[in-house]
Amino acid sequence: MKKGITPVIAIILLLLITISMVGFAFVWFSRVAQTATESTEKQLQTELNKQNKKIAVDNLQLSTATDTGCVSLRNIGSVSIPAGEIKLYVDGAAQSGCDTLALAAGATGSCAISLNTCNTGSNKIVKVTTGGNQDQVTCSTQPEGSCAGGGGGGGEGGGGGGPPPPP
Repeated sequence: MKKGITPVIAIILLLLITISMVGFAFVWFSRVAQTATESTEKQLQTELNKQNKKIAVDNLQLSTATDTGCVSLRNIGSVSIPAGEIKLYVDGAAQSGCDTLALAAGATGSCAISLNTCNTGSNKIVKVTTGGNQDQVTCSTQPEGSCAGGGGGGGEGGGGGGPPPPP
């Protein structure tokens, strides 16, 4: 029986092909897993940042003398809320009173509203939203006066009335 070198070379070639295929599969699966992990981490960070933007309605004051009113707001979240992310609605209709308002974490501010959209006794809902939550009050429960002072508010979605502003 003659033995040649051909079967040895064939086995070595088959082993090399198998090892290279396993290496290719390992690299490919590693890259797929890395891409999925990075994408998930980015989306998670975006959602966490959004959930840390929380707003509370401190007060709603209406004045028939000036035909206007204002909504006092407080950022009760742990991150700043940039201008344009605070949305104001009266009975579901978008208002532009908060479009330029930006609030740092823990800061307060106010948005103007018109008595045409919210007047005492109208039972209209004033809702303020951010990415993380919303808070609302009813027009009919608010006294006339200026925007100074605190209290008020009702909570929905984690908003709560919040404490009155410091003196």
